[in-house]
Amino acid sequence: MANQEYQKDSSANTDVSVEEIKNQPAVLRTRKKKQGKGGLAFLVLIILAAALAVGIVGGRYIQSLDDRWLEDLEPVMTSGAQEFIFTVERGWTLSRTAQALAENQLIRSAESFVRLGKQEGQAEALKAGRYLLSPAMSSPEILEELVKGNLLTAKFTIPEGYTLRQIAKVFAEKGIAAEEDFWQCVKEGQFDYSFLEGLPADEHRLEGYLFPDTYVIEIDESLESVINRMLKRYQEIWQGLPSKHSKLSDREILILASIVQNEVKLDEERPVAAGVFYNRLAKNMLLQSCSTVQYYFEEPKFPLLTSDTKIDFPYNTYIYTGLPPGPVGSPGKVSLEAAMAPADTDYLYFVAREDGSGGHYFSKTLNEHNRAVNQARANRNKQ
Repeated sequence: MANQEYQKDSSANTDVSVEEIKNQPAVLRTRKKKQGKGGLAFLVLIILAAALAVGIVGGRYIQSLDDRWLEDLEPVMTSGAQEFIFTVERGWTLSRTAQALAENQLIRSAESFVRLGKQEGQAEALKAGRYLLSPAMSSPEILEELVKGNLLTAKFTIPEGYTLRQIAKVFAEKGIAAEEDFWQCVKEGQFDYSFLEGLPADEHRLEGYLFPDTYVIEIDESLESVINRMLKRYQEIWQGLPSKHSKLSDREILILASIVQNEVKLDEERPVAAGVFYNRLAKNMLLQSCSTVQYYFEEPKFPLLTSDTKIDFPYNTYIYTGLPPGPVGSPGKVSLEAAMAPADTDYLYFVAREDGSGGHYFSKTLNEHNRAVNQARANRNKQ
């Protein structure tokens, strides 16, 4: 049966000559050729489809990587996280910092943190120091803290005129150092300043040199470092003072400034008060400064009694002539300027007005001074 069909087909084919095939329209002659192009097109479509599929899969893979990276930048914890101090040491790279953050469980991935830093162009911008960080912070938030240098700091203020005893109490109250540690540092600390050379290593060593100001320090900063800040500030202020107008030594000027600081409240009166003390020194008169008597007490005593002025100790200028052996507190800039360049005056006495102004009566003679004292008493009784 199959042979018969084949023969029918064959005989059918022989009914058409080669010449007739050649004479057939072109569209018929190219039929087989078109069928070949259709196969190629199909192959191209398959290839494009495969490429598209690979692209879709690859895109999904890349997207999954980005999603995972973004997830790695999320906080380690969302609740119950505690803050603690994290230190970026000097010289640490972005990678080293990221590793330490990961080890302290502050970030999810060190690699993701490094990628973030590089992407943000902050690979070299991290600042060394101590920071208060939390696992509840995201990696971008932590990076911002480290780049801005939002260091963990504390602030304290030393008022003008404070003695070392008072400064020690401030340090203890602010949690900077215990009082016993403060005193040990005062006596044994290593401070490389020429104005401290030759001073006895005792509790008075730094008196007057810890400049009164507001300071911002890093948490856990060493006590010696904090004191160095204050000494450096004193040095800066001293170097900006006017030219010396006296024969007093630098330390004697500091001592005199410390007396002026606690004797006078109004800045405009400080150069005049300094002039009074210069005049009394020149005449070998007792300075009779209440601030030198106050140095005997742990805290300022008000009112100061006549019996207090008779206490026998080296700083009492009611008993001993000349300047005391050391400063009686930390003078501010204006008092230092006044002691460096006192007013040219003939005054030898002054007394507080007691009228609420904070000012003083200045006198050239003892009689004038006694009248001023009586006036001050009358003012006080009116208050």
